[in-house]
Amino acid sequence: MGWHIALVLVLALAACAPEKSGERAVGVVDGVPFYEMRAERLPDLPQPRGGHHTMLLGGELTVLGGVTDGFVLERSIAYYKNGSWQEVPMKYAHYYGFTTLLPNGKVMLGGGCSEDFGIGQSWGVEVYDPKAHECKALGIMDRKRAGVSAAALPDGRVVVSGNWYAADAIEVYEPEQGFSFVRESAVQRTYPVILPSAPDNALILSGLDIFGEALGGTVDRLSGGPLHVPLLDEWKVAPAINPTSDDDMRIGEYTYLIVGERRADGQAGILQVCGEQFSLLETEAPIPMRGLDGASICWTHDVQVDRGSRIAWMQGFDLRGHFYTARIDYGAALDGGKAGISVFRSGKEFELAFYNPARLLPGGRLALIGGVATNVGDDGPPVADNFSETAEAWIFHTEGGKAAGFPWRVILPAALLLLLGAGGWWLRRRSTAPAADADAASLAGNAGSDADETAPEELPLQEVPKTEDLRGRIAALVEGEEWFRRKGLKINDVARALGTNTTYVSSCLNAEGTSFSDYLSRCRVRYAQQQLLSHPDWKMANIFEDSGFSSSASFYRTFKAVTGFTPTEWLDSHR
Repeated sequence: MGWHIALVLVLALAACAPEKSGERAVGVVDGVPFYEMRAERLPDLPQPRGGHHTMLLGGELTVLGGVTDGFVLERSIAYYKNGSWQEVPMKYAHYYGFTTLLPNGKVMLGGGCSEDFGIGQSWGVEVYDPKAHECKALGIMDRKRAGVSAAALPDGRVVVSGNWYAADAIEVYEPEQGFSFVRESAVQRTYPVILPSAPDNALILSGLDIFGEALGGTVDRLSGGPLHVPLLDEWKVAPAINPTSDDDMRIGEYTYLIVGERRADGQAGILQVCGEQFSLLETEAPIPMRGLDGASICWTHDVQVDRGSRIAWMQGFDLRGHFYTARIDYGAALDGGKAGISVFRSGKEFELAFYNPARLLPGGRLALIGGVATNVGDDGPPVADNFSETAEAWIFHTEGGKAAGFPWRVILPAALLLLLGAGGWWLRRRSTAPAADADAASLAGNAGSDADETAPEELPLQEVPKTEDLRGRIAALVEGEEWFRRKGLKINDVARALGTNTTYVSSCLNAEGTSFSDYLSRCRVRYAQQQLLSHPDWKMANIFEDSGFSSSASFYRTFKAVTGFTPTEWLDSHR
């Protein structure tokens, strides 16, 4: 039994050691490692474009709206498929307008400037169907708007707020009824962040008013009066042009990460919003405000989250033309430690990233498509040249770099618990044949029992959850939050997150004729199938890593067990 304890200790100490990766850090700033990103050039857009929204819809990179050279409004959508860009006409122009993803997979676009050169406001709204690649007019908002945001609520409504050099107010869209006025905003805002905080409520906040001046700590609510958030007296929401959707920032049910800026000195930070509670995400080191060469970094755009990996990405640039992204391992902070940070920098100068956030892709890659040029190389604050857009399209690769720091306060207690429990675990397991990889154990026919997982304390009988309620919560967590993409996910991880125990989770799944390992494997295979169809040029290593499999052997074995085909055979049969 002693060698098992020694092994656990060695593994715990190894986990605390700096991680080795496929890429070496090129430098360190204030304890944060910097890595160079590899840039992959895609075909150029059909024409230069800036001030647009970039989304990943049905596996297709898609850019919506914006302006083209000469500060002229662009009335088209471009999507990337089979190695080339295709264009779809829009009904209206939406430069400085909103885009929001609807529950049915379609995209609502609304508002924006009414004339070339970024002048005026408009009120037209349309819906883009990425499957049919067509736009249909939806109607008009309650008022003309530019610098506007929107967010879809779980109850089917869409909240709209924000304006630019014109009065702001809150309104909602309801299917079959259209747009209707709710109330005047407590604070006039441009490009607010709108965060659903309940099935029928949302928070509305911004760092800028309708004239571009800094705002204080007042937060509007769709239902109920405005809130004053003390944390926002010290920190403000970082300005974001063309903000990403609330789902991009969501790390859990009604829980989000947003980029903050300390009012006293401009230091960037990550604010966590849970319901109506605001806090500062603890990090191992401050987010660097200067690069390796001393150039100031401007962190400008919203957070985008990979929920399966519990990693958030934020973006910025410097005045020498480098594009930056910071990787925030927020999972450690949620587990009681501090989030690790690493920073990636483009290896060449790009005169694009100021007005256009990159789109996060699976595997930590980022697509930077088009953009408005800035005063790269000049002194002073960044200024966008709205008359000069680019048609360039790039994919930046961050594979290999790891976040700095490690949550010692988490690993040390965990190591002690492992040491104490190692003997008992060994005694319970020594007479049991080794189980196959958890990714494919049950499907391959030699799985251990779900009930063998260490369970939390049993719930009292009167708190036994209803099977249908628990099944929905399991699906929302494992599938909706993409927990299946976590390597080594165990049934007790899910039980703890849902406030129940492994017996109830296992029984709930068994009632449907499946086990936890079967369920997890099928989720991973479905996701891998989607990635194979969306990215037929990807290496299999990227597919299995992104889908949550622990090894290539596990991936191939499980895929064949579920589908009857190898991944290559399955892909060939669907071409």
